Formats: sequence, C-alpha cells, structure tokens
Amino acid sequence: MGITRLLQDHGIEYAAEGHPHCTDGWVNIHCPFCTGSRDYHLGINIQQPATSHCWRCGGRRTSAVLSRVLNKPEAYTKHLLKQYAGTAGIIRKREEPRIRIYPTRFPHPYAGINKFGKMYLTGRKYNPAKIERIWKVKQTGPVSFLDQISYSNRLIIPIYWNGKMVSFQTRDITGKSDRKYLACPMQRETLHHKNILYSKQQRWCKYNALIVVEGVFDVWRLGPCSVATFGTSFKMEQVLELAKAHERFFIIFDNEKQAQEQARKLSIKLKALGKTVFIEKIESDPGDMEQDDADHLVKTLQRRSF
Repeated sequence: MGITRLLQDHGIEYAAEGHPHCTDGWVNIHCPFCTGSRDYHLGINIQQPATSHCWRCGGRRTSAVLSRVLNKPEAYTKHLLKQYAGTAGIIRKREEPRIRIYPTRFPHPYAGINKFGKMYLTGRKYNPAKIERIWKVKQTGPVSFLDQISYSNRLIIPIYWNGKMVSFQTRDITGKSDRKYLACPMQRETLHHKNILYSKQQRWCKYNALIVVEGVFDVWRLGPCSVATFGTSFKMEQVLELAKAHERFFIIFDNEKQAQEQARKLSIKLKALGKTVFIEKIESDPGDMEQDDADHLVKTLQRRSF
C-alpha cells in the first residue's frame, strides 16, 4: 500500500512530488517536533519509509514521527508502518547508492554577478566583488535550467572539496521563490554536499580553531576560519571530516531551540572523538552581522583558542 496511502487513510496532510518543498521520491509532512512555521520540512522516503529527515531538526524514526502526529504509542505506529510499507517499513542499515549519472555543471545560461545580484548582496551587507572573487560565485538570469529544473534569478555557489568542484548550491535573489535554496541535482554531484563541508578547506590549518556554522552566508561573513554544514542537521560523514580537519571548534548555530539542540548533539559527537568544542551564542545569525562585528568576533574566538 505504501506510506502515501497510510498518510491518506489517517488524514495526515502531506506534500508530494511537484510541491516546491518536496524532492522526487519523497513525501513531506509538517514536522511534529519543530516549532515555528509549518512548511513540510519533514521528508519520508517512499521506497524506504522507516526513517525520516527534517531539514530543521534532523533524522527521525518514522514510527516516532507517526506516534507524535497520531498521538498513539510507538508500538502501534511501528505495526501500522509495517502493515502499510511491509519490509520497507523495518529499519535496517543500508548504504545509499552514490551513482553520478551526469557530469557536475552549472545551470545554463549563467554569468558573473549582475546588477540585481549586486543589489541583493549589498542589501545583505556583503561586498559583491569580494564574494565573486573569493568564493567564485556566479549568477543566473530570468531563464536558466539544469535537468529541466528552473534555477532562474539565483546566485550559484560552487562547492569545492579537495580542490575540485563537486557540487553547487543556489540562492534566490528575488524574494519570490518558494525555495530560497536549491541544490545541485543529486545525479550530478561528484560528492553529496551533505557529506562534506563548505569553506576554504586548504586554509583550515592556519587557524587556532574552526568555527562551525549553518550556511554559506555565515561562512562568507566570518571568513575561511569557518565551515558550514549546509543547515543545522548534519551527517556523521561531516562530523568525521571536521574531526580530521582540526582539534578545536566553536559552534555557532541559530538561537532557536532546534538549532541549539543540534549544536549540542554536534558538540557531543566531536568531543567523543577527542576534540575541544565550545558552543557560542550570538544575538543574530552570523550572516546578518555587521562585518566589523563579525571580524571582532572571529579575532576574539581565535584568541580564546590558545
């Protein structure tokens, strides 16, 4: 019968393929563990529905999600999931296939940052010339596609790993798109971006500590001593890459409850690997800071690392 039928039969609101917040092969529901806007953040894989993933608060057992949504014991929802999904509803460790079908490339056409991109970046207190020069950012115009996906009016943010571009992320500059961020299609990623980190990898050894943040704009503000996990949710692959990169870390995530809980979990995992970790709270998102304030914060944290 499948997970979609389960949601239908039990009156659970969901978004399916074609909805701007839903990836092909997934159904999305409002996360029952998150506070704030109800934006279908929690995805359930149609083929492997035993586990779910919320893009704000991380991975969950689908049985636990259904237990919270339906207000039923988890033993009941485990049986319900098995009834509808069969053996696919049983959690088992598996390796996700990583097959890159097509070469990694940008949406077409694209060019350098134009006046609209410059206005957007200036409005967010960034220096467009510096962003373009240091971070190799490009931009699309009103019409730009890759694999029949529209990437119109977006900044293109290349993601490098070991000196090679392996993926990209894009950011809407119009304020009108339902999806602020839109990533490279998975079949074109050399490495999945959630298995790696965003920053100037070759410069990490120059700093007394690395500052772990959520997104690319935070890295642009704090500079190459910072690394982004592409959201507050993180994968163990990213934890291991951090552990290989440095011995000391400051974690700066948003002040909301879910983000701080993710910061705590990341801190625990890094400490278990023998690292020194501090969680720092600031008044605003790092990306929204004045540049002078951000520079002062970085200097202060690096001095504290001795």
